[in-house]
Amino acid sequence: MSIFRTYLVTGATSGIGHALARRLASTGRSVLLGARTTESGQLAAERIRTDIPDASLSVVSGDLSEMTQVRALAEQVREAVPRLDGVVLNAAEVRTTRVITPDGFETNFATNYLSGFLLTELLMPLLKRSRPARIVTVSSSNHSHIKTIDLEGLATAPDFRHANSYSTSKLLNVLHATALAPLLTTSGVTINVADPGFVRTNLGRHATGGFALFLRMAGIFQDSPEKAVQTPYHLVTAPEFADTNGQYFTKGKPGKPSRLSRDAELASTLRDFSISLLIDNQLATSGEFLV
Repeated sequence: MSIFRTYLVTGATSGIGHALARRLASTGRSVLLGARTTESGQLAAERIRTDIPDASLSVVSGDLSEMTQVRALAEQVREAVPRLDGVVLNAAEVRTTRVITPDGFETNFATNYLSGFLLTELLMPLLKRSRPARIVTVSSSNHSHIKTIDLEGLATAPDFRHANSYSTSKLLNVLHATALAPLLTTSGVTINVADPGFVRTNLGRHATGGFALFLRMAGIFQDSPEKAVQTPYHLVTAPEFADTNGQYFTKGKPGKPSRLSRDAELASTLRDFSISLLIDNQLATSGEFLV
């Protein structure tokens, strides 16, 4: 008897996330659409059902820049489904000015990295019960632009520069997988990284000035979300990747992440730092983390 597969895609209201949700739904899979608001999620679901009337879609919502809302989204997932076969950590944004969240964290760091880190830990018990299960985190080749990293300055980015902030958050995505993969070896859960390439999305919707102009001019050189979705889609569904763990893929093939992103000691230190940051700010408890 076949098992009805269920997947969570964060940032599913536009861009790569929306294209991935549509692709999963078109193949008969059940999809939880991670959205900033319930309303935006419902609109995204309606767009998919225009072409796929019988799509199995549910909306789970939360502003992932705020860790209390990350927790709320995780609870919605646990209430909505008895099993979870895959999670695609896709939600991201680019803030070109330093914006601090209610938790006291710089927004790019909170949205692009810390939310996915916490969400993964909160959903790990469900993923383990559903095994085999897969986690795919969406990064970017921009991660290789970062040659050094100051852990103590990550959360608040006192010397904020938007290009470095985004690229750093993408480096943290890869380091997250580098640290977590060895801890999952015998769990039946895997984590891998997808680099979708240079994609035409609304990621830079908050961009201003020269950077906003660059994004508008670059549009003709960017891949469509429908094309870019191939890598995360295959990583989270294809049988040939069932046992792949801790790897980096670009355009459907093994890629070459930066040396810094594969630094196991740095990755472990980042993991410990992230756990302490959440606990110290009373946003999590020690028992919620995979040892």
